[in-house]
Amino acid sequence: MTTGNDGFDARLNEVLEQQAVRVGETVPAYVRRAVVTRLVKELAEADDTDLGHLLKRLESTADPVPDTPASTPPAASDMPAIVTDPDRVRAVEATGLLDTPSEPAYDRIVAMAADALSVPGSAITLIDKDRQFIKSALGFGPEEERPREIPLEAGMCRHTVALGEPLLVEDARLDEKFMNHPGVLDHTFVSYLGIPLVDDSGHAVGTLCVWDAEPRQWTTGHVQVLKDIAWMVRERIFE
Repeated sequence: MTTGNDGFDARLNEVLEQQAVRVGETVPAYVRRAVVTRLVKELAEADDTDLGHLLKRLESTADPVPDTPASTPPAASDMPAIVTDPDRVRAVEATGLLDTPSEPAYDRIVAMAADALSVPGSAITLIDKDRQFIKSALGFGPEEERPREIPLEAGMCRHTVALGEPLLVEDARLDEKFMNHPGVLDHTFVSYLGIPLVDDSGHAVGTLCVWDAEPRQWTTGHVQVLKDIAWMVRERIFE
């Protein structure tokens, strides 16, 4: 039996359910993603808002992004050279965001990412040479208790920066690369999806990421939505 949405006729509900199954999502998750996609489009057309101006610039400068399959991070021995590369570290410092307080604009984007992918946790991070600075986050408890930075080894985002492309982890408990990670052992990051924030010179300075304490099957739709939202972060950082 098809479980439908109020206001949809039987045939529309049937098609909706079939499409959600095809992309590997539940119907509510599929509808939520469709709503967020339309919201982003309409906000881009709203010239009288800061977000509208930002999205207008994004729409005119961003190249189409192809679907991205699940990626395998580089070996741990390869990561320090990438993460501590002096040029990349200077690019992080050049953002001017390290050790700055949270800002409503970034907080709204983080909340949008969590809502769009139906996850409890989302963050914008900067990966310094020896720490992960958290510019904005949702899912760490009250803001006054939220850590502003954590050691590199305590987060997942260094792997995304080292990889330089989206990192998908569906069940870290079953992945030899991540099963002994501190965030996995304490059941924070059972699933993780991270998009690197790359400057014009190709340096990944940080991430927009989401996570869940439960396994998640990330689809190409999830990746594309988070990429679209990450462009909003990138345009704000590097404008």
